[in-house]
This record gives sequence, C-alpha cells and structure tokens, in this order.
Amino acid sequence: MPTPTFDNSSARGSERAEPQRIEPPDEQPGRADDPSPTSRLVVALVLAVVAAVAAVVAQLIGVVVSVDGSPVGSGAVSAALLAVALPVLVAVVAVVGAATKRIEFAAGLLAGYGAVALGVAVADITLLSDPIDANRLELFRPLSAAMLDATAGAHVLLAGHAASVLAGVAGWSAVHRAGLGDGYGHSVYSEHVGRAAAGRVGPMLAALLGGFGVLAAVAAFASLYRSDDPVVIVTAVVESPVFVAVGSGVVGIAALVVAASALASLSPQVASGASVGAGLSVLGFAGVGLLAGLSTGARVDAGLGAYLGAVAGLGLVICGAVLAPVAAVRDSRALERAQQRESGARGTRGVAAPGATRWHAAAGCAGVLAGVLSVVGSLLPILETDSGTAVPQILATRVVLVAGFVMILGSVPLLFSEFASAARPFVAMFWLGAVSASAAVLQSVVLAEDVEGVSTGVGALAIIAGVVAAAAAGLLALFAGSAERDDVDTSQDAATDGVVLGTGLLGAVLLAVGLALPLYRGSDLTAATVTEFPWGWDTWGQMLLAVGVVVAAVVAARARAARGSVLLAAAAVSGVVHLASWPLTSARATDPEMGPGVLPLVAGIVVLGVAAALSARRADR
Repeated sequence: MPTPTFDNSSARGSERAEPQRIEPPDEQPGRADDPSPTSRLVVALVLAVVAAVAAVVAQLIGVVVSVDGSPVGSGAVSAALLAVALPVLVAVVAVVGAATKRIEFAAGLLAGYGAVALGVAVADITLLSDPIDANRLELFRPLSAAMLDATAGAHVLLAGHAASVLAGVAGWSAVHRAGLGDGYGHSVYSEHVGRAAAGRVGPMLAALLGGFGVLAAVAAFASLYRSDDPVVIVTAVVESPVFVAVGSGVVGIAALVVAASALASLSPQVASGASVGAGLSVLGFAGVGLLAGLSTGARVDAGLGAYLGAVAGLGLVICGAVLAPVAAVRDSRALERAQQRESGARGTRGVAAPGATRWHAAAGCAGVLAGVLSVVGSLLPILETDSGTAVPQILATRVVLVAGFVMILGSVPLLFSEFASAARPFVAMFWLGAVSASAAVLQSVVLAEDVEGVSTGVGALAIIAGVVAAAAAGLLALFAGSAERDDVDTSQDAATDGVVLGTGLLGAVLLAVGLALPLYRGSDLTAATVTEFPWGWDTWGQMLLAVGVVVAAVVAARARAARGSVLLAAAAVSGVVHLASWPLTSARATDPEMGPGVLPLVAGIVVLGVAAALSARRADR
C-alpha cells in the first residue's frame, strides 16, 4: 500500500494573503480528465462496508477447527465484540462523514485505518500457515497441542482485512484528488491557508499526537500477552512466526507514518480523520488483545504491548477527534488578533529562507537515515557466531529500536518547510539520545567479541552507521539554526528568562544524576553507572547525553521561546527513552530490582516538561 501523505501542496501559491477573513469556496471542482474525490470516496466506502461485513461473518463462521476433531476453546467475548465493532464503526462514521459533505475527513479516516490494517492483515496470514501460533485469543483459544486448520472463516477474515487496506488506498487517492481543489486546507484566516496542521493546532496537541504515534510504534514491538500456559506460547515479537513479526512491525511503522503525515497535512480535516482511523485500527490490534488477555482465562494475561497499544490507540483517536475543532478555534483567534493590528499590515510569520530550508532538508534526511539504520540494525543480527555456538541476546537493541523510531518522527518535520524551523531544535538535542541508546549495544558487542567464535554482525554495523548519521543530523541542525538566526529578528528574546533557566537547569541536573546512576541492579550485574571503572561505551554515551541536556537547558533560556520549548521537550524525551531501558533490558540481570537512577530520572523528566511548558507560555505571551 502506498505511504499516505494526506496532502498535495503543489497547488499552493507562494504568495501570502492579507490577514482577513476568507470564506470557503462553494465548490471544490476537479479537473475534467480526472475523477472527483467523491467518486473515489464512494469506492472506499463500499470496500469499508465489505470489510465490516467480513468481520461479522468471520466471527459467525469461526476461523479454525481441530484436525483430529478435539474441541477448540472459544474466544474472549468482549474482545470479539470489539474486534467486530471497530470496522463497523469505521464504515458507519465514514458513510456519515461523506453524507454530511465532510469528504476530506471520511477519506482520511479510511486512509489511516487501512494503513495500519495492512499490518494486521500480514499478521493474520499466520491463521493459514500456523494457526496455533497466531494467538488470536478473541477468535479462539487452543486447549491442546492438537493440529489446527483454517476454515472458510479465516479466509473471510483475511478478505475483510484486504478490503480495509484497499479502502485505505482509495481513501488516500480521494485525499490526493481533494488536495488539487481550491478549497483544500481552507482557513478563515488567510495566513493559515496552506499551513501544515501541526502549525495550526499548536505545539501541545501536535506533540501529543506525535507522542501517541511513537507509543503505538513501541507497543507494536512488545508482546500483547503474557502466558504460563504450555499451549498458548508467547514469545518476543522479533522471535515470533515471520508473519506475526512482520505484521506487528508494519502496524507500528504505519501508525507512526500516519501520525507524522497527519501533522504534515495541509488540511486539518484530513489530519483529524487519518489520526482517528489509525487510532481505531491500533485499538483493533492492541485494544482487542488487551481485552482478550484480561478475560481469556487462567495462565494468560495481557502483556505490555496490549496496555501501551490501547493507550496509544485511544490517544490517537482523542487527539484526532479534537484536531479539526482546535484548528478552527485557533484560526478564528488568529484572525481576531490580526484584525486588531494596524490596517494593511502583513503578517510576519517566519518562513525559512532558502539557505535555512536547504540545511533543514539536509538535517531531516540525515535524521531519518539515522533512525532507519537504528531500527533496521536493531532487528538484524548484532553478533555472528561459528556453527554450533549460541548467539548472545543483546537486549539493548530494544532501546535502539525505540530511539530510532523517535529519531524518524522528529526528523520528518524538517523535510516540510512550513514547520521545519519549529522542529529543528528537537533533532539538535535528541541525536544525543539516539547515540546514548546505541552506545549500550556497542558495549555489548565489545564484550561479546572477547568470546571465541563471536564476531560483529550486520546489525551492529548498521547501528554504528546510524550513530554517524545521527551525529551528522545534529551538526546539520546546528547549521540550520545558524541560518535561521541570519534571517529572523531575535531581539525580543535576547534576554535570559530566569524562570525557564532555573527550572530547566534543575530538571537537567536531576536527569544527569539519573543518567549517572544505574537504573536497575541484579545479583549478577548492574546497569551502566559512573561508579564502576573503567567506563564502558554505555556509560560514556549516558554522560554525553547528560552534558547535552545541561547545555540544552542553558541554551533554551536564551533561545526564542518556542524553540526553547522544543529543545527542553527533546531533552525530556531523551530521558524517557533512557528510562525505557529499565523494563526493556532488565531481564539480562538475575533478580533485577529498581536502581537509584530511576527516581531522579523521572523527576528530571517531569521538571523538564514543566520548563518546556513555561517556555511555551512565554511564546504565547
């Protein structure tokens, strides 16, 4: 399925209109030689209805049967109801949206839902190849190790998934067609016409939406279930059957791409629909797993991925639902403020100069490359061994995976000139977080190579390349910032803000203390800490991040208010990624327990978040 971008900016002119109220056009005519958005949306709606019907029929038929005739347990009823209700809800909402002339919302909804549904469809191919390992506990629960075979219901279910994906393709096509119309991205305030949704809804909502996209990606790589049942076998996602592993990965990547594309969309209606659709699809993946894990019976429970995914799905739905109304309110307020200015004055909204734009694009490309290399490297073999030698498991790759996704999400906005300047400080800070996460893997590689027969694998080489690309992205982001200051009047923000400085430094020091101390301890080893000499690569990486966070707090107090807020937020996100290494890697220790670094780290993250909010309020004033 093509990656949905949810807009087409080619029809946007480069001129800025006067800050006055403009009315939406009565029509959105299309070219005579190309079908209208409506006709494409009708195709998407028909496919969405087919997908909803298929979900119901598959439940009624059943998806598996025992080859030897032994009984197969029924699925969790509450989870099954949710699994059926979600595609039905999507179809109904899309039809209502189309009937009420909200074509962009309806098309975006189907596009977002279909993008994530592609991953669910891939995962469910396991129902045909190895049903007992599919772990679809809302559909059935194996009671024994007897061989299972797929029924016609499994084929109907997969056909429904395919219909959802095709509906998403048709919805994306309708969005693309709508993007060629004159009314696409309409705003009552002329300065906001053609501006990305992230800029129209404000940094708080944009950050929340992006954060839930990242959380959905993280959740997709965590197991939906925990099991002590010898029949229901739950393994790490990367060790699961190939279709489950790939499908889960597609779910996470698709949710992340949809969230980023929604923020980049020129139409708040499209951004709203895409976010809601992706959120509902994530709930169909993780929310259903949560209910199934909680209600399927003894010895099976919901896993971390189910909880995180349910939160991410709900967050995407809520943020998407309020996105368009928030954009409308902010547009109206911006118009009111503009009308209070001197008559005839043009808005001075900062558009990056050509030089800054090139630096932004270069930094964005390097950041995306760094994130992709980190993600790919974490999924490939980190070490290679001689035949017959067991490959050591490097749990730190899980943190690199998270950091890689965050790096991609933070770098993508740099490729869009509308809000590249606002997102640039994030990459300028977070590249240190990506390097710190990768350093833990490199330390494990250094130790493992001392073992005879063990050598560096292709995954480790990819992560090393990702470190180099991340450092390049950070350097290019600094150059971009310098180019911005050549063309922007910064006199109003030249003075140091004492409140932001004090709060930011307090949070940075607390975070640095948390980075210096171990996050967990076991009877056989302790997480990286400055108290153990000589320092390994992991400790050096954490100390590099600690220094960067302190410097960021000082710089943020003197930076332009909005930029300082993003810089502090990036420092807090770097702390969150490091904190994630506690649950993700503590299994390498025997009898692990919380270390002294957790509390100051959490406190530092909270205080840095407060400092970012204070800086944002300074920008509003």
